[in-house]
Amino acid sequence: MAYEKLFEPGKIGTMTIKNRGVMAPMGSNLAGNDGNATDRQIKYYQARAKGGIGMIVNEYTGVDDVDSMPSVNYYRVAGDQNIAAAEALVDAVHMYDCRIVAQLHHAGSTSNPAYTGRDNIAPSAVPIADGKPMPREMTIEDIKRVQGKFIDAAVRCQKAGYDAVELHGAHGYLLTQFFNRYYNRRTDEYGGSIENRCRFIAEIIAGIREKLGPKYPILVRMCGDEMTPIEGFFDLEEGIEIAKYLESLGIDAIDISMGSSRNADANCEPFSYKPGWKKHVAKAYKEALHIPVIATNTIKNPDFAEQLLEEGVCDFVAMGRSQLADPEFMNKAKAGKADQIRRCIGCLYCRERILGAGLPIRCSVNARTAREIEFPASELRQDGEGRTVAVIGAGPAGMEAARVLALRGYMPVIFDKADKPGGTLNIADKPPLKDKITDMVAGMKAELDTMDVCWQLGEEATVEKVKKLDPAGVIVACGAQPVIPPVPGADAASVVTAEDVITGKAKAAGKVVIIGSGLTGLETAEMLLADGSTVSDVSIVEMLPQIGPGIFGAILNDEMSRIKPYDPKLYPGHALVSIQDGSVTVKELAADKQFDIEADTVIMAAGIKPRADVVEAFRAAFDKVLVAGDARKGGRIATAVREGFETGWIF
Repeated sequence: MAYEKLFEPGKIGTMTIKNRGVMAPMGSNLAGNDGNATDRQIKYYQARAKGGIGMIVNEYTGVDDVDSMPSVNYYRVAGDQNIAAAEALVDAVHMYDCRIVAQLHHAGSTSNPAYTGRDNIAPSAVPIADGKPMPREMTIEDIKRVQGKFIDAAVRCQKAGYDAVELHGAHGYLLTQFFNRYYNRRTDEYGGSIENRCRFIAEIIAGIREKLGPKYPILVRMCGDEMTPIEGFFDLEEGIEIAKYLESLGIDAIDISMGSSRNADANCEPFSYKPGWKKHVAKAYKEALHIPVIATNTIKNPDFAEQLLEEGVCDFVAMGRSQLADPEFMNKAKAGKADQIRRCIGCLYCRERILGAGLPIRCSVNARTAREIEFPASELRQDGEGRTVAVIGAGPAGMEAARVLALRGYMPVIFDKADKPGGTLNIADKPPLKDKITDMVAGMKAELDTMDVCWQLGEEATVEKVKKLDPAGVIVACGAQPVIPPVPGADAASVVTAEDVITGKAKAAGKVVIIGSGLTGLETAEMLLADGSTVSDVSIVEMLPQIGPGIFGAILNDEMSRIKPYDPKLYPGHALVSIQDGSVTVKELAADKQFDIEADTVIMAAGIKPRADVVEAFRAAFDKVLVAGDARKGGRIATAVREGFETGWIF
């Protein structure tokens, strides 16, 4: 068998796990307002269990709904009223010979007082971050009360059938706050030395052991290195000392994450981070400890997971977003179909929805993630009967629509004027550090190549060509075209599109002005600045008040960290007025003041608009025409994949 290490059974305490793959805990916002597991949440986890993962550590599981409410849809075992729903979740996962662990959690000073109506509690009166609510320092009575809640929650988890519990001591939550010298400034027996700072969790572990006995597995998740350059946050050396002490308490495994409340990117990384960038941390823990080590390492494919195990980096590989992107990751790897795995692209859309918008989790590359209940495989109609459907465009929307149609028994014929599939993804993957987009296209094509799909690449679809197929219908996913603002001089020879610059069809030289600071505009700037061979100066003009409108903060900060060192000129809140030889005229909107910026090259990155003429031509010629992706409305990868999937489903 390929991936011998990955599919080797393993043990954590008394628990046997069928392979070394672990679904890492990730918030989902899928629980009910009462904290109970919902049918949607159960189907979401069950899909990952069915996909072959050996063990699931589910999202943080609240032990306290009085002082700890970080979100509205916060999964909890804080009371006996939560046990029945938890049991339903456990049973759904166990059906597929998958182990499941409840990650017991208290938010501490990361709780939201608006939900609790109380001040947050913490080891010391130190806010989790600048500008955040000041917590109340816990009294000894508070400490004993919260410890009791952890212990009671563990008992409920055992009643519900959980195979183990994991104490969440990472990412700035309450247990971490006790570990961390910045947040824990106590002078009593719960502060100071490592032993004192671990006393809070030590007494919880002892209490669980007293209630559940020595054989019920207890795991602890902690950040192996908080990677935060602030006094009091612990580094690798201190983290290992904490882990050694936890091991001495008799825990059964350590689950290593990274980062802190002030460095979340080290935990859930943007696309620019390379797989394995933090593996030295996990390996240091494995070499220092005698208990199994579970660790995340930005794993996007089974080859790298196998490599980590072969190198002795960890005992179990934790995969988070890889399980969102493709719940069948493990099954495909085992069946020799690794090339068909839909791979995470590191876009942080999942994190954006949870943290940025307070919405349920979703995935850019998998439209069914957390929507399994809406799109059950059993209800995918088998009504294609070999009939042809013309798909106009081989971008993400067109390929996804074709995939679903093929599963239904249709024979999609995919047209695209380009000689390879991918559409605008073949532009999106050209800027630095965007290789994961290339992998996404390769995976989608590999999957389609196993299906009854006809590729018509290098061939632009026309109504006449499509009519010859006598199709059952047409899906138009032809993409969009760049917006060129209607200003004087917009047709000058010095004006080019960001798309053409990125693909090398157009050159930029001298003083460059980029119109638009969306991700395309910023990535164009990054390419030009990093190259530096033809460009002497870059200015970025944005009509809206901030650079990078609509870009999730973590992605924007990551992108700007590579742009700002070159010191480009940024003009947020400025509108393009005109273009003339050697300059552009812009208006500062707040001051209603115009001025010129020198420009040898003007790059348009002002957005896209649907190719309405193509859509209307097919609508006029065929009875059944559905539109998806940018051809419907300019969007992002998540939108294109979702609309492609939905279009194929309802066709």
